[in-house]
Order: sequence, then structure tokens, then C-alpha cells
Amino acid sequence: MIPTFTFIEIIDGVLQQDNYVTIQVGETTAQIFYDPFVVNFYLVQVHQVVIDGSTLTFDESLDQAFAFNVKFPAALQLYGLHEHADSLALRDTNGSDPYRLRNLDVAGYELDSPMALYGAVPVLYGWGTYSHAGVFLHNAAEQWYDITNGQWDTQANVMVESGMFDLFVMIGPSPEDLVQRYLSLTGTFRLPQLWTLGYHQSRWSYMSQEEVKDVVANFTTYNFPLDVIWLDVDYTDGKKYFTWDPATYSDPVEMQKNISAAFKRLVAIIDPHIKVEKGYNVYDGALEKGYFVKRANGSVFEGDCWPGLSSYIDFLNPDARQYYGSYYSYDKFPYSTPVLSGIWNDMNEPSVFDNSIEKTLPGDSLHFGNVSHRDIHNIYGLLHTMSTHQGLLDRDNGTTRPFILTRAHFAGTQRYSGIWTGDNTAGWGYLSVSYDSCLGANLLGLVFCGADVGGFSGNPDTELLQRWYQAGAWLPFYRAHASSDTQRREPYLFDSGVQGVIRGAIQMRYQHLPVWYTLFYEHERNKVPVIRPLFYHYSYELETFKLRNHLLVGRDILVRAVAEPGVETVTVHFPGSENEHWMPVDSTEVYEGTTDVDVPVDIKSIPVFYRVGSVIVRKDLVRLSTDEMANDGYTINACLDRRNQSTGTVFLDDFTSYNYANNKQYNYLRIDMDDVNVALTKIDEDSNPDGFDFVIDEVIIHRIVQEPQNGKPGRYVKTVHKTDANGQLLKNLKFNYDEPVSIKLGL
Repeated sequence: MIPTFTFIEIIDGVLQQDNYVTIQVGETTAQIFYDPFVVNFYLVQVHQVVIDGSTLTFDESLDQAFAFNVKFPAALQLYGLHEHADSLALRDTNGSDPYRLRNLDVAGYELDSPMALYGAVPVLYGWGTYSHAGVFLHNAAEQWYDITNGQWDTQANVMVESGMFDLFVMIGPSPEDLVQRYLSLTGTFRLPQLWTLGYHQSRWSYMSQEEVKDVVANFTTYNFPLDVIWLDVDYTDGKKYFTWDPATYSDPVEMQKNISAAFKRLVAIIDPHIKVEKGYNVYDGALEKGYFVKRANGSVFEGDCWPGLSSYIDFLNPDARQYYGSYYSYDKFPYSTPVLSGIWNDMNEPSVFDNSIEKTLPGDSLHFGNVSHRDIHNIYGLLHTMSTHQGLLDRDNGTTRPFILTRAHFAGTQRYSGIWTGDNTAGWGYLSVSYDSCLGANLLGLVFCGADVGGFSGNPDTELLQRWYQAGAWLPFYRAHASSDTQRREPYLFDSGVQGVIRGAIQMRYQHLPVWYTLFYEHERNKVPVIRPLFYHYSYELETFKLRNHLLVGRDILVRAVAEPGVETVTVHFPGSENEHWMPVDSTEVYEGTTDVDVPVDIKSIPVFYRVGSVIVRKDLVRLSTDEMANDGYTINACLDRRNQSTGTVFLDDFTSYNYANNKQYNYLRIDMDDVNVALTKIDEDSNPDGFDFVIDEVIIHRIVQEPQNGKPGRYVKTVHKTDANGQLLKNLKFNYDEPVSIKLGL
């Protein structure tokens, strides 16, 4: 959602002194010293942020480089600066390279490194037990950050290649407030279509339409849920985008009909480089209209990429964005149909196959308005996805929510596209860092995030592959993808034991699709992350600040990835006070908050827990796609607390259009439970729930019968209810949502 800006000057007081001025706005105070230039920010007299202008340095050359220092006096740990293959908690860089922000095409990137990767989001959060503040440097040039963490000394020295010093300061006071303030500036991810939250299968490349059809058929034959099959670059005619290879994809319409008949969808890759070839309509039109990036001497830039010699669309030019986006229309992209439901924007750092210029456009390349590329490098990918997003909206007359996946990204990319972690490797460390990367992205609004399951490069052994399917099922974007030089690893190719584990992981994902869909709606509505580090809700626990391999799905589901081989137990940190309890999904223990427990694991699953006091809405009858599950009923899992109460939410709409936003056509319900009653309350009185019935197949009550004590787990029991107190099947009940709904459960 694009943020709306209304600037209202609200100043409660100004105090002018000889060397400084104090400005009061509510509970926030800014104290500005003139010489040396220093700005202090306070919240309720707690020192939150210092912009130290005494270190502010401007290079007066053409490049306009500058540097400054920012301190977080009340913070203990810094986060942000997405994207790096490193821990979520930023490391001290004293004695090592600084964190670098520069969008680059990096294959086989290093772990535990501050090296630049595909995305650059120049946001720093300073996190303390009771203090949360941040800064957003609104600048698209290359940047470096030297980090220091510690009591009273949490700070960053920032160096910027060029551009403006345009800094936003954000002050909590809570973690939720801080993230909401940032998303108020840069926008949220719109509610995605439901099918995008299912399982995606990809490879570089499926080399023919017959191979695509065979993969789809095998997923059905072997009973694996699948929603999307992906096409990498080899479906095109000589790497010319918006075309099909006439030999290997000779009848793309028939292929799309075949995919649709299996209730699946298609996503295809479209990159920003355009093959230099006279007679290729995309190239000819862009050349004639002057829509390509130019060299410093004014000639059109040409560099090597997948098609060979290529030129690059100048997406800074709004007319060029419109031109490129128009090719997504059904008439300009021949043989495309609505089954081609999403687009993959890759190589948009942008990538140029020339190591002498770090595999990207030269810094002195020129864009629209004679803007130097070095000034806007990190937003090239963002501008690319803007063009694609508008093109898909126009293609479908604004009726369908576009689905786009991008590799390069910047602050605000979430308004147009999801992301993934790029060309990772089949290794345990890459599985682990996928949680760090996507948790960091979620704190910065990039909530639709995932990693290539199994690793893009290399060949995972079956243990790693199974663990990756299990862990990846709890990231927002769930796709397997692999390089052309790897062994084939579609899940049906393995023995029955491995198939069973992978199938179970994918089915677990589909069971929880109502949770995912509701969380994405609540992200757009409330500006909250979809997945969250534990410190987001439990910042008073210092143990959570550097915790790895853990995440929360929303507030109520705790996941612990198994990210090491051959283990029989993993240590799980259960957050919260002794009054916070957690129930495993697949056993009957109960664990107490603020404890570390060695939990037994086997290859069949990873530890997943529901928070006591929550209601988890699932669809337990798993079919082979989201479309086939659309009319199935729901299972309510009520995890009762000590007062025999639990609460949750569920969101239903048509799963496709913008009617939920434009016409308030949706059913958003609060669910309140005790041991015998279900209460449903429509949250928005003016919403229209017609056609979006919450059909309840069954209610499962989880009730604690033995409290955990002295670090030992307690125990809970389940009771399943399929009828109301009158003996009527729950799934046959009809409700008027304009009035509170109350159901008394049968035995």
C-alpha cells in the first residue's frame, strides 16, 4: 500500500538558546546544537538518538560523498541494513570491513559477511530492553556502515558515495511503534492472492513445455500439493523477453491450459536487459524512443548479459516504465494468458557480465534527466518492479492483485513485490541464515520473503533437503529452485521415506494457509511483520536479542528450525514469563516461558508450538492446490489458558481482487473461546461478508491438565467437537455476521 502523506506541523514548544534550540512535539524532544552541529532526540526524557554532525563530512568533488555518525544511547543492539548473509543482530565491525549497501549480482555469496548482496535498505534500528529507535537514510547511492554495539556506545559511522543527506529519525517507544513508523513512510505489502502462499516449484530451467507438463503431472501422481510452476530464461526465444522459444515452447497456450486444468499457475522470468537485435520489437521501440540507459558520452550503453549484447531500460524515465510495462499485456506478450499469473524480475541490480565494473552499470552512466547512475543505483530494481506492477495491473484492468518476485530491492519495494535471498548454496549455514535474512526483511516491510529450498547451487543430501522443506514451510514465500548444473530434486524423485517427510512439510504449510492469509491482511492493515524475531514481542528478554534459528509466525506460532545435521535434540527458547506457555503441534507437552529446553527431534518434523491463549485457524483437509481447498471448511484450534480462554482472528475474501480494499467486501472475525463456547464477532461493522462464510468443520480444544514445573514440561489434552449442543454438525451451521455469533459445543 502506497503511504499517503499529510504534513501537519505540530510543535508544542520551542526554546531558543545561544548555541542550541529545543523543539518539543508531544513526548518527543529534539535538541539542536549549532556548533558543533549535533541533534539529540529524547522520548520522555530518555536519550534515544544522536546525529553527530561534528563528524559530518562532505566531499566537494563531483561525487558529493559524505559521512556522519549516529548513536543510540539507550540501545544495546543494532539491526537492519538488509541485505546481508549474516546474523539478524548486526555485528561489531571494528577491525573488519563495514557493512556495505550496494545492489550487486553475487553468486555463491559468503556467510557471516558484511559484503554487499542484491538488496539495500538503509535503515538502522537501535534495540534496547525498553528503548527502540531508528533512522532511515533516504539515499540510493552506495553506503557503508561501521557498527559498534554495547551499553551507552551503540552507534554507526556512515559513509555515502553521493547524493543528498536526507535522514528520517523514528522513535518507538515500543518495537511495534518503531516498525509502524517506518512503514508509514515507505508503505506496506498489499494482501497477496492466496495461491501465492502455496508451494512453488522452479528450476533453471525446465527446457520444454513437455517437461513442464510432466513435472506438474508428477506432483499430482505422487500427491504433493503444488500451486505454481516457474519458467526460467530458457523458455524465451534466444533470451528475448516477451517471447517463447518456437522449438521447445511451440504451443504455450496449450501448455497453460494443461497447467490450469491441474489447478496450477505459471510464473515466468522477465529481466530488465533487452537483447540488442534489430527486428526485436521491444529493442527497436526502446531504441527509437530513447528509453535505454546511456554512457557518459551520450551513446546507448551496451553490455553482456543472458542474451549476449544487451541494453538496459532506463526505468527512471516514467515513459520508459510505461513502455516496458505495456509488454505484459496479452496482445503484446503473444500467447500469454491469465494462467501466466505472476512475473519474476531477476538480474535487476542491474547485472552486467563485466567484472571490471563489479558486474553492474558504470557509475557515470546516465539516466533520464542526466542523473548519474551512482546516485540511483540501489533503486534500479525498485523502479523495474514499479513498471512490472503497473503493467500487470493494466493487463488485468486493475481487477487482480499482481504477483511479482524481485531480486534487487530497496526501501519501498514491498509496495510492488516480494523478494527472495538470491543464489544461495546447498549448505546448513545457508538454511540457517534464511531465517535471519527474512526476519530482517520483515522488520523493514519486505514481508513476502523466502529462500531457495535446498539451495540454488550444489547438491544437498537428503537430510539437508528434508530439513529445508520443513524450515522453509514457515517462511512467507515457499519455493524450491536450483541451478542448471545441479542434480534434479523434485520431491517425487526420492524414495518413499524422503517423499513422506517432504510431503508432510508441504501439507503442514497448506494446513496453516488461513493463518498466513490472515497475517498478510493484518500486515497491510496494522503495519506489523508477518514473521517476527522473538525480541519483537519479548524485548525485555536479553536472550532473544541474538537468538538464531527461531521465529514467530505472527504472535502465536513459535518455530525452531533444525539447522545442523545428525542431531537428536535442539535447544528451544520459550519466550515470555512463567505465565506464558507453549504447546507443541505434534505432541502433548506444555512448556513454560523464559526457559531453554532441549527438545527431542527426529527427521519427520521440526519443533513448532502454539502459544497458550491463542486460537489457530487451519484447513486440515489438504488437497493438491489452494483452488481445490477453496470451499473446504476450517478447523479451530483453541489453546486455552489458565482462565479457560483463548482468542484469535481469521480473514476471508475472494482471495484474488481488490474488493476487500475498494468495496470492503470481506469477513474479518474475532474468535473468542472457552471450553464449551465459540464466539464470532465481525471486527468491522461496515464490511460486507456476503459470500465469505466461515464454515467450521471442527473445533479442537487444547486444555492444560498438568502445569509445567521446575523446568519440566507439563501436559495438555485435546478434545474434538464436530457438533453443537443441539447435535447439528458445525459445518452445516449458517451465521448472520451482522450480529455476534455464539455457538455452544456438543460433546
